Amino acid sequence: MNWKFLLVKKALLARIPFADQLRLIKRKIFGYPPREGNIELTIQNYERIKYLIEKSKGSLDGLTILEIGSGWFPIIPILLVRDGAKKVFMSDLNVHMDDITFRETSEYLKKRYPNDEFIKNIENFKSLPIEYLAPFNESIFPDKSLDVIMSRAVLEHISKSNIYNLFSSLYSKVSDEGIMIHLIDHSDHFEHYDKSISRIDFLTRSDEYHVFINFLIKDGENRMRHQEYHQVFIDSGFEVISEETDFNQEVFEQINNLALIYPYSKMPPEQLSILTSIYVLKPALSKAIEPTIN
Repeated sequence: MNWKFLLVKKALLARIPFADQLRLIKRKIFGYPPREGNIELTIQNYERIKYLIEKSKGSLDGLTILEIGSGWFPIIPILLVRDGAKKVFMSDLNVHMDDITFRETSEYLKKRYPNDEFIKNIENFKSLPIEYLAPFNESIFPDKSLDVIMSRAVLEHISKSNIYNLFSSLYSKVSDEGIMIHLIDHSDHFEHYDKSISRIDFLTRSDEYHVFINFLIKDGENRMRHQEYHQVFIDSGFEVISEETDFNQEVFEQINNLALIYPYSKMPPEQLSILTSIYVLKPALSKAIEPTIN
């Protein structure tokens, strides 16, 4: 689908009265099966996140975990519990998951893991040690009560100032040996649907046009590049203890042919070609003095 047509569609859906109720009616009639490619990518991302948790914590056994931005299909929370987590909190600003999308998730996983006893025995959402917080409110958590806070493809949808505010509010909730793990997708998400554009096409759009697009839709992007997240993490009280990046050779070879706007036009092509980052953070011993972040 042409990305501009998709933009119009998203803008209209964001403004239709009772849109959420209409979506629910549609789900009840037609179901809401997940896209296989999206779910398989989520599972791949989960394996990377799981590896980093185990590398830091030894195992998932007994951990209390918060997932930021869980979305419609609770693939990761279910797998976290299967692999040993004691309690998993899902969270969203608005309600996305419901009985229909949980059922679709459960059915997909049962086909994906036909010999997995834990997956086979899933009956319903209430049978799992998972709690869904929507709208999310971090104040429900006692200080130092979370062993892991994680997100997958969420931070790119949050402004720099709101990332700072969110992380600052979560600082006291992380246990003394706790960590945060965040996987960030730095690509233009419209390219997921329109392969005629570059994976960093949004870096060619003026700031005004980009702000206008984000105004029209609910899931706009901040366009922050890999290296720009470091200071936000530090300012909000966290230390980067490890990071992984996925470099995209195709994007690297395209850059000279793209009309990038400032400041991206001044950034090294190697930085712009990083399309995925995974950060592992821990609370710093002392929090930085609060900065002014735009």
